[in-house]
Amino acid sequence: MARPRVHLTHAPIAEAVLDLRVLRREGIDANQFSGLAATLGPEYGQSAPMHSIEARFGIEKGRPVGPTQIQEAVGWVYKTDGAIVQFRVDGFTFSKLEPYTSWERVFGEADRLWRIYVQTARPLEISRVAVRYINRLRLPGPAELRQYLEAPLVLPPPISQAVREFLTRVVVDDGNDAPAILIQALEASLDPATVPLLLDIDAFREVSLPPDDPSVAGIFEQLRRLKNDIFFASVTERTVEMYE
Repeated sequence: MARPRVHLTHAPIAEAVLDLRVLRREGIDANQFSGLAATLGPEYGQSAPMHSIEARFGIEKGRPVGPTQIQEAVGWVYKTDGAIVQFRVDGFTFSKLEPYTSWERVFGEADRLWRIYVQTARPLEISRVAVRYINRLRLPGPAELRQYLEAPLVLPPPISQAVREFLTRVVVDDGNDAPAILIQALEASLDPATVPLLLDIDAFREVSLPPDDPSVAGIFEQLRRLKNDIFFASVTERTVEMYE
């Protein structure tokens, strides 16, 4: 495993996501999240409604029925050049896109926007807190994955080890009510000089807390530490040195 660092100057983070799921208050609908651009700030000038689409099909009296689609408005999304925030009837999501800055800045902005969400939606409680970091490593090709990953895909001989694409997904539990989902994926590349490797870490906790509970910040910090532990345990020192 790699030696943990406090901060990587050129962190390979494609997207950093802070997410809160809530128990909605009766009467709240998607329209209450429209027209918030001025409150969020002038940089959030791009906005659009969000919809969920449910497809249904089946068999009735021996004959196929459908398919039919049911579309429902669930919220609004606001964008800047480097961030996306979702205000939904069932929760709030803040995504920081490339280039990544720092945890302090990302959490600070997410916290500011969350307070606006609470004032608008007045949710009854928080039911889930999550931190998800999607890292896209660009390795020099052709790459021997064992030089970059501590637990790469290993195939039994005589199967060729020259893998073009793979996807692994595991769910782990640190024993502190904070499961984490780790996805490793080797993506196809048209450039033989670059091997794109995805390292996706999603750490979360199921909770039942008031929307203004001060302990939420501590939960986010716990999940951030768990995410960092998994990242540095998953890659080699050689990998981390590429992004210092």
